[in-house]
Amino acid sequence: MRRIPSIRADRRAVDAPVLVPAVVLVVCLLLVAGLAVGDRISPDEDVGPGEAVTGDTVKVDYVGSYANGWVFDTSKYAVAADDDVPKSFEFTMKEEPEYQPMEFSIGEGKLMQMFETAVIGLAEGERTTVTIPAAEGPGEVPDDKLERHDKVQDIPLRQTMDLSQFEGHYGEEAKAGLVVTDPFYGWEVMVESYKPHVDEVKVKNLPVQGESYWAYGDQDQGSGWNVRVSTVGSQQATLEHRLSPSMANNVKGVDMDGESFYLHDVDAENIWFKYADEMVGQDLTFTITLKEFVH
Repeated sequence: MRRIPSIRADRRAVDAPVLVPAVVLVVCLLLVAGLAVGDRISPDEDVGPGEAVTGDTVKVDYVGSYANGWVFDTSKYAVAADDDVPKSFEFTMKEEPEYQPMEFSIGEGKLMQMFETAVIGLAEGERTTVTIPAAEGPGEVPDDKLERHDKVQDIPLRQTMDLSQFEGHYGEEAKAGLVVTDPFYGWEVMVESYKPHVDEVKVKNLPVQGESYWAYGDQDQGSGWNVRVSTVGSQQATLEHRLSPSMANNVKGVDMDGESFYLHDVDAENIWFKYADEMVGQDLTFTITLKEFVH
C-alpha cells in the first residue's frame, strides 16, 4: 500500500534504488583506470634504492574513507574491529582471516592508476594518502537519483482516505473519535468521521506548535532527523527540517514509501535526498601502506 504523501517534490521518475554494498563498489573502482589527487605521486626516475617502481609486485594495506572520516573499506582487521573508528552506513564487517594486504603489480593496470602510482617511491613500511574526486571515482549522483524538498514545508491537517488505506497506514480499524499515532511523524491523529457505506475515513493531524518530532527514520536505528512544528493554522501546519549543511552525507533516511535514501545536500531553503549507493557523489580517500615486495 502506498502511503499518503505529505511532501510535494520535483522528483522525476525514479526506479526503486539498488544499493550496492560499498565493498563491491571499492573492488569495481580499483579495477577501473582513473586519476586522482595525492600527497605523494612520484615518477619512477625520482625513486631511490629499495623504493617501489613500475613492474614491482607489492602487498599493501589500505584504509578507505569519506571526507567525514567514516571508513567504508579496509584491508586491516584492527581498523575494521575498532569501535572507535567511525564506519560508513554500508560498511560490512568480515571474518578476521578475510582482512589481508592486497597484492598487485605496479603498472599492470588492474587497479586505478592513482592507486598504483601512489605506491611508486614508497619503501617497505612507508605510507601515503591519495584522494579520488567523486567525478573520477564512484561518479557524481545522476539527476534522476536526486530528489529536492523544501526545507520548510506545509502539511495539511486533514486527510481523506478509504478504510484499507487507514488500516495500512495506522495499523488499526477506523472508528469515529479514535486517536492514533502517525507512524511517520509521531504526532497524534484523530478520526473525525468514518462512513462505512461510502468507505470514507476523514482524519485530522494534531501536531503541537513548537514541538519537535522525529521523522524519516528510526532514531534507535540511527536514521531520520528532527522536524519542528513552527506554526499550526486552521488548515495546515508548517514544519522545519532541523538539518544543516554539515549533515550532508552523514544522515540516512526512509521516506513515506519505505525507500531508503541518503541526505546528499542542504542549503538555506532546500534539501536533497540521494536514492543511490552511499559512495556515489563522494570523494574517496585511501591511506596506503607498502607492506612488502613480492619476489
